[in-house]
Amino acid sequence: MNRYLLGPDPTRAVASSAVWGELYPANPPNFLTMFTKVLDRISRPLFIFIALSGMLLGTFQAGAAAPSPLHLSLTETSYDHARSRLSITVRVQTADFEAALSARAQRKITTADPGEFAPLALDYVRETLHFKSPRGEALRLEWAGLDVTSNQVFLFFETTLTGGIQGIRIADTLLQERIADQINSVEVHDGALKQTLVFGHDTGEVAVNAKP
Repeated sequence: MNRYLLGPDPTRAVASSAVWGELYPANPPNFLTMFTKVLDRISRPLFIFIALSGMLLGTFQAGAAAPSPLHLSLTETSYDHARSRLSITVRVQTADFEAALSARAQRKITTADPGEFAPLALDYVRETLHFKSPRGEALRLEWAGLDVTSNQVFLFFETTLTGGIQGIRIADTLLQERIADQINSVEVHDGALKQTLVFGHDTGEVAVNAKP
């Protein structure tokens, strides 16, 4: 059974499946389904690189987190014009993320202790997932909660943004300091406008040019 851990303060995560239901009314797709979706958007050379790396050979089973052969994070953003707020959801494999936080903290960090896990997760994502306004101003991510399943972690953030998503700049190096074949996907949504960005190790910062 999923454990729902959400709250505005990362040091005081609380159970709240109702909030999850509002954010994701339907059951989320499994990680392999999402990976296939990303593959539809990346180039043939990158696909070949992934295949040769053995990333397509992994399977995902419920239970204790184990090192993942599929090194992919998926981030979804949605812009609310009425509130001038950008909502951000980061989805990542539990084992990979726990290993990264443990290395940084120099002690074992797991999702079993959300009070310890959440603030470390916030700091790490702020260092590796960057959003800037079209003018180059850094957008500071604010904690909105987290959810933990058997093998995935969902991290929720918000930030203030005026004028919509066009022209904002994104850089995503999540887990790439640890994993040689880590690929990060960011899906940007603003009403009918949408764009998917894929970040390899050499991608750098990308400006959003979304289309209907």
